[in-house]
Amino acid sequence: MRHFILFVVAVLCLSACKTDLTDIEKRITEVEQQGKELEEANRRLQETAENLKRRGEELEEEARRRQEENERIQQELQALEDEINYVEAHLLSMEFVAADNPLQLIENTPCTIIGDSVVECRILNVTDDKVLIPRFTFQGSRVTINGIEAESGKTQFDFSSPVVLSVITASEIKDYDVYVTSYTGLPTVWIDTNGHVNVANPNQYYGGSIKVVDNPRTRAATGVTQASVKIMGLSPIKWYRPDYILSNSTDMLLAKNAYKLKFNNNISLLDDPSGTTWGLYPCSGDLTFLHQQTAYNMSRMSKLGYTPGLHHVEMFLNSRFFGTYVLQELIEVSDKRLDIGSTGFLLSVGSGESGFTFYTNYLENPVTVVSPASIGSEWQTWVNNMVLYAENALFSPNFTDASTGWQQFMDIDSFVDWYLINEIARNENGAFKSNCMMTLQSGGKLKMGPVGDFEKAFDNNSNASSTGFVIKNTQWFNRLFQDPAFVAKVKERFGYFYDHQLDIISGINADAEYLKYAVKEDDNKWDTYAAYTSSTISVWQAYGTKVGAMKVWLSSRMNWLKREFDAMA
Repeated sequence: MRHFILFVVAVLCLSACKTDLTDIEKRITEVEQQGKELEEANRRLQETAENLKRRGEELEEEARRRQEENERIQQELQALEDEINYVEAHLLSMEFVAADNPLQLIENTPCTIIGDSVVECRILNVTDDKVLIPRFTFQGSRVTINGIEAESGKTQFDFSSPVVLSVITASEIKDYDVYVTSYTGLPTVWIDTNGHVNVANPNQYYGGSIKVVDNPRTRAATGVTQASVKIMGLSPIKWYRPDYILSNSTDMLLAKNAYKLKFNNNISLLDDPSGTTWGLYPCSGDLTFLHQQTAYNMSRMSKLGYTPGLHHVEMFLNSRFFGTYVLQELIEVSDKRLDIGSTGFLLSVGSGESGFTFYTNYLENPVTVVSPASIGSEWQTWVNNMVLYAENALFSPNFTDASTGWQQFMDIDSFVDWYLINEIARNENGAFKSNCMMTLQSGGKLKMGPVGDFEKAFDNNSNASSTGFVIKNTQWFNRLFQDPAFVAKVKERFGYFYDHQLDIISGINADAEYLKYAVKEDDNKWDTYAAYTSSTISVWQAYGTKVGAMKVWLSSRMNWLKREFDAMA
């Protein structure tokens, strides 16, 4: 019985446990279902969030595109507005009016605008004070000159050096380089003797003062130079009688003479090396005004060590205009000019200057020691002997020997280049007639140069032949041409000059253009081209014809020399 009861109790307990497990399983199923529902709801929420995010990005992209489109439209509208309202910075005109500048101008001076970047103004009267009031018209908001606000017809500026005129708008600055030249555009040299006395006697110094005034477009912009000076007329002094009917006077007036200037101290004129002596030469007989300049240009191309500075200028003596001159530094032995040291000597054949002078057996004219001005008897003997040694070696039987012949005393490079410059120019004065320079240093060789006077050179106003030797016909150079080594060097160096003909011609063209106003004023003063002008031929045309003839002559001369040198062994 007891066992039965225990069995019943056990069955009842198992039955109860089974009921509880079913409930639990049901609840687990319900929870699992709820989890799935939550997961599905969460998935739907995530999809919704992603859709919202994607839509937000699309809206943001659309907003960006609309912003860019709006900005583009605004830029196009601004560009259209700017195009409608744009004013290009531009200078329309410029001039100097005599009424605005009564102390400087005698007539109005219009200016030329070149290439929308350069303004050139030429004052037709002589003035060394270029403090002027300009007038101008322009497109823009305002104008400055060298950074200072300028008001047309009212603001004064110094135009003695190039200035920068700027036309300014809200969006740009347009610059113009302004050059104001006076008279012919050349530098002006003003010389006043004490008491305005005439430089009447040759080879006599007259005290006075000098003022050299450059122009912004001259070849040396150095402003104004003033100093005391002594001036001497070089022989012969020329005079002319003015027209009696016009002047009602029979007084004789100074003609266009050559002068030497001497300063107490070293001075630099037009930015050339400083020194105490200068020359003013009238280019007499040279209707191109270019013979000296062209020869000096060739000298600068050569192996010669020194070429004097040279400038075309307008010369005024005692307030009277004397025309176009060449202002040239005279040859001085110094570290600034001809540097041959403290033991060097400058010699000249046919100079006519004072100093120790001696003769040789073969040179056409005597040799003068130009510098030093005074030397002791010992040095006189030494210089004389050295030149004679060189000459004796040149005319000795073994003169072609490089060690024992002429080359032991004479520098071949300088002799060759000096020869060629003078022979190309067909320089009559270079045939040991006038101021043929040589240098000699203790322990060194005799050298030719610097180059000298070329007044009687080139076409000599179309009258000289372009053929024939001049310098080679002198005794020294005739002998040198008997040495194959010298001939070979001449042929080599002539090839250099021949190949640089265009450079020489370009120099002539540039110089002629530079002188285009000067030749007219020189003609107004001296009737320089009276025989070559007419009602149909102007001074400038006559001048151009002379320059053209010089270039043709030079080309012909070069070709003739080439044929002659090529034929030499």
